[in-house]
Amino acid sequence: MNKGKHLAIFIMIAIICPLMTSCFDAKEVDDLGFVIALGLDRGKTNELLMTLQIAKPMASNNGGGGGKEDELPYATFSVEAPTMVSGLNMINTFASKQITLSHIKVVVFSSELARDGLGPYLHALIRGREFRPNMPIVVARNTAEEYLQSVDPKLVLNAAKYYELVYQSYRYTGLIPKVEFHDFYLAAESMCRNPVAILGDASKFESAEEFDIENSTYLEHGRSAPLEGDFLAGDIPAVGGARAENIGIAVFDGDRMVGELDGTDTTYHLLCTGDFVHSYWTIPDPLSEGDYVLFDVKQSRRPQHRVEIVDGKPVIHVTLNLEGDLVSVQSGIDYESGERSLLLESAMESYVKKEVSGYLDKTIREFKSDICGFGAQARGLFLTWAEWEAYQWNKRYKDATYTVNANFKIRRPGLILRSKSSISSESESDEQ
Repeated sequence: MNKGKHLAIFIMIAIICPLMTSCFDAKEVDDLGFVIALGLDRGKTNELLMTLQIAKPMASNNGGGGGKEDELPYATFSVEAPTMVSGLNMINTFASKQITLSHIKVVVFSSELARDGLGPYLHALIRGREFRPNMPIVVARNTAEEYLQSVDPKLVLNAAKYYELVYQSYRYTGLIPKVEFHDFYLAAESMCRNPVAILGDASKFESAEEFDIENSTYLEHGRSAPLEGDFLAGDIPAVGGARAENIGIAVFDGDRMVGELDGTDTTYHLLCTGDFVHSYWTIPDPLSEGDYVLFDVKQSRRPQHRVEIVDGKPVIHVTLNLEGDLVSVQSGIDYESGERSLLLESAMESYVKKEVSGYLDKTIREFKSDICGFGAQARGLFLTWAEWEAYQWNKRYKDATYTVNANFKIRRPGLILRSKSSISSESESDEQ
């Protein structure tokens, strides 16, 4: 009896072991072409112009030799096709490797496609097993092809690493939104919020001699000169590194793009959604006209949203809680303590209220799109789902009014305990 059991176990092991060690469906890494970026434009001869960036293995390991110093770490393929999947089939006919999307880092749409509606492409992306739910979504102000061709990483050898890092800059600049594909898709299908995308474009400047601020948005903010966020992608007076610029927001109503916001308004969007981490802010000096005070600003607590329905119209209340460290005081005025410290905090609070109000006005009056997700609080005011659906929040948002309250505290003055004006040979000094 024992011999029979032992024989049966031996036979089972003999059958299972080969199955466990087989690799009939394995694919060698060297046989695959890994797409790191996908761009979609309106085609001339067909529905879509697809642009694919495929990583070069030798370029990704350039530190160990191989490849020229100025060689791009990726190869670019373009094809016109009726759909994304058919485009991949067409590229596979002339690419030396089988194309795979399992490591894709970003999808870029042209503004033309975005304004017509991204619904058909979103459905294809959400169904595709290879598309990652956390990949960023970018809208190129011109064409996705030009945007991707302008990507030339200078500080990293691996193009995939470049894309992983550059779209995380919202954490320390506040000039692009936090966008991931699954959030974008859910917002496009939601009845209580609308999606946003990162605004990108290729820089229009080739050298410093060409710099201008004609397209800066500083006049819209009531300023005499631009601050760091008063630009849209492609208009920043800067050269060096990759020509691809990412600053600002592409605003959507459902799956259709309805407008653009600059880097400054992007900061206030992050504040209102709670995605703001920290960045440097420049504000006018309240006691010295023409001078600025620079802060390192953080969000001490998540924003508080409260929504009421008054006479059928939404009333939105927003409270922002911020704190910051003094980085620079151009005037040399002592803002480190006492009444002047309180005065500077009050000036900062007034500045934030004014700027955030301007941002909310644009979302309500100009774009009519709730990109902050205030509808999530409004939904709780209705007893049944049917009542909420009948209210049609996305259509009522254009009638909303709001209040903004800001609290700001100065935490640290840096390494200076008390500011003091510089003393020149022509100035008078009280010290003898």
